Amino acid sequence: MFQDQSFSIPVAHIDCHLFGNFQLQDRVEDVRKSTWAAVCAKRPAAFDGALLRMASYRVEGERLSIAASRTRFSAYVATRHPAFASEHPHADRADPLGLTAIVLTSDGKVIVTKRSLLADQNPGGLYLIGGYAEPGESDGPVDLFNEIAREVEEEISVGDVAPSEAVAVGLAYDPVFCHPELFLLMPSKSTAADIVSGADGAADRDEASELLFYSVDDILDDNGPHKNAALTWSFIKARRFLQLHLR
Repeated sequence: MFQDQSFSIPVAHIDCHLFGNFQLQDRVEDVRKSTWAAVCAKRPAAFDGALLRMASYRVEGERLSIAASRTRFSAYVATRHPAFASEHPHADRADPLGLTAIVLTSDGKVIVTKRSLLADQNPGGLYLIGGYAEPGESDGPVDLFNEIAREVEEEISVGDVAPSEAVAVGLAYDPVFCHPELFLLMPSKSTAADIVSGADGAADRDEASELLFYSVDDILDDNGPHKNAALTWSFIKARRFLQLHLR
């Protein structure tokens, strides 16, 4: 775990380099096998996909450098609970890099999703748009903008976010599901109404039970329309990074 890092870094100044595969310690590997067997027993369609693990990062001025390796979803499931650190004090977590997109529409709204009640994490909570970065088959540079742009396309069918306008606004560690998260402000050329009306055909539209849009002022206002809603950690942290970016 690390302290929150607030910044305003253009995505062109983010370097992510992938090298090798992360290995769990033997004792934790046994936990992974048993945990994943239990998951598959409940959800036979569960997929143990490859994820990008953030091994380290460095912020220097307006540049963010990330060193990463490959891990798998099953390793994350076995190491994501808060008690893992005390149960295995000398073992490393899977730590997949999560990506949260703050999609800002052309008419000044922020797209907000309400998580499906069937979601593995934060069911029913207010969220934005995001997922986990995926590694390539070969070591080398990873384009994190492409990774988060893919999530935006899959969740709300928006493909007009431009890397020249996207800005990373913060990096934090999720204490609930235990992984690092990078937050990016991503302007779209589409209006909020166009996005909401056109999102039904998105490949992963069922990840959200409802699609909303709030003004930036509403997002930042503690007494805004989300006042009595269940807020995910990602939503709360995105609000804070957005406040710092805009001040």
